[in-house]
Amino acid sequence: MNTRANWVDYGKGIGIILVVYAHLLSSAYHGGVPVPEYFFKLSDSIIYSFHMPLFFFLSGLFVESSLNKRGVKDYLKDKFLRIFYPYMVWSILQVSVEVIFSGQTQMGATISDLFAVIYQPWGQFWFLYALLLMHIVYAIFCHLGTYSKATAFIVAIVLFLNWLPIGAFGIFGFSAHFIFFIGGIIFREQFMKAEKYAVPLWGILLLVVTLIGSGYYLFTNLIPPVRLVSSPHLYYFLSLSILGIITCSLAAHYLAGHDFARFLQTLGEHSLQIYLVHMLAGVGIRMALSSFFGVENWVVHIVVGTTFALVSPILLQKISDRLNFPYLFELGKREA
Repeated sequence: MNTRANWVDYGKGIGIILVVYAHLLSSAYHGGVPVPEYFFKLSDSIIYSFHMPLFFFLSGLFVESSLNKRGVKDYLKDKFLRIFYPYMVWSILQVSVEVIFSGQTQMGATISDLFAVIYQPWGQFWFLYALLLMHIVYAIFCHLGTYSKATAFIVAIVLFLNWLPIGAFGIFGFSAHFIFFIGGIIFREQFMKAEKYAVPLWGILLLVVTLIGSGYYLFTNLIPPVRLVSSPHLYYFLSLSILGIITCSLAAHYLAGHDFARFLQTLGEHSLQIYLVHMLAGVGIRMALSSFFGVENWVVHIVVGTTFALVSPILLQKISDRLNFPYLFELGKREA
């Protein structure tokens, strides 16, 4: 894999660790595991201030090159195969499992939720729903006119400042995060060549401390801990999101450039599989730890659950490849 794409996989690896950790921490806290309330609220608030904007930004980096290569029609076909198909497969699987174990899961699914996934994304699947909408909307802008990028950016700003008042979280997530997706498209050149800034390790560490410190100060001195994406504090959300994107991107550049922590690249290459499977895997291992092994220590739950939820989807993909059965994650073999 070339260096250009290499650091993006590192960035996705960092992002998917944050996603899995945050989701399983929340699931454990609300599922009765004795996670300290103060730690949960602060950790949850800081991570949720930037981890999904990071993923939307990274998703926007290769949009224009893919559109130029495929054209609008084939581009959208590719996105439906890569995003909508696994969205439907794993939404149905997860909701079905949650219907069966409705008394033991955080949200408690019903049969009606199963039939609603086509228009009402369940749980964490809102991200894929919103991401597909972003690809569709931007492709339409490109098809309609020369000033597609500028038009999309203006629309993204309007949507960010005035989130669509629709109950479906996929639509809300689209309007709140479209600006980061467009940001990835607009600032692609600057971020793809970020190695020219040659940020040293101490600079990366300083950015990490600044990011965490800013979040800590915000949620302990200015406002109570809250997920900023669903709060009225747009300035704080945008500021921490931008700081988080810059910090994680430069950290990914540094790690990829020094060929260090290559497991992050592997996680990034399988970030879609991990995102699809991690709640089933993580909640499943939590139930096993509690029911069969009597484990109550919240640190053990989070460490074991996060590790299992990161590794098991990769193993599932490897098994799928070995059996020549790609249909768990994609509709047949796809083009590179």
